Amino acid sequence: MDLSIIDQLITFITLPFQSFLTIEILLIFLLILIFLIYNEKRQNKKVKYAITALIIFFFSLLAFYFSEDIVTVLSEIVKTIMRCFYFPNIVFYILTAIISLVILIYTILKNNLTKLNKIITYIFTLIHLYLFTNFISLAIINNTSLTNTANIYQHDNMFIIVLFSQIIFIILILYKVIYHFCYIRHSKLKNTK
Repeated sequence: MDLSIIDQLITFITLPFQSFLTIEILLIFLLILIFLIYNEKRQNKKVKYAITALIIFFFSLLAFYFSEDIVTVLSEIVKTIMRCFYFPNIVFYILTAIISLVILIYTILKNNLTKLNKIITYIFTLIHLYLFTNFISLAIINNTSLTNTANIYQHDNMFIIVLFSQIIFIILILYKVIYHFCYIRHSKLKNTK
């Protein structure tokens, strides 16, 4: 597309008014927004549940109408995620190492975490970072270019390190998500008593 910024803005602004369906969709979302803002002042549970039901109903209709396309898109998303985890390019792999490093530093500096949580986080982040460091050292030893993904996966040792590193990273992220979900639920239950 060779549209200028002004043309892109004009297209974006006029997009909701191109058909009756897009006008209806705009009105539905504006109504939902108005009800949500109104309910923030009133804190009415009936409105909260009605809006939630309306949103679920609206997106269920969309899902029903476009079910075949949605299944195809979800299938492609799952394939892409699996490809990223099993055969990540170096940018994705470096990103996971940076995330592990940030989680490790956060865990070290945070005082209100439980000792068990800290120890489990230390173990997973350090194993992940150790495997990443081994991966980099193998690339140096084998004189492998990190920009060519095919070269990386031709070496069995490098492939196995990436595979196990990604498994450790997934376990770390799942642990952190489950821990924080349980911690928030426990805190809410504690505060209600």
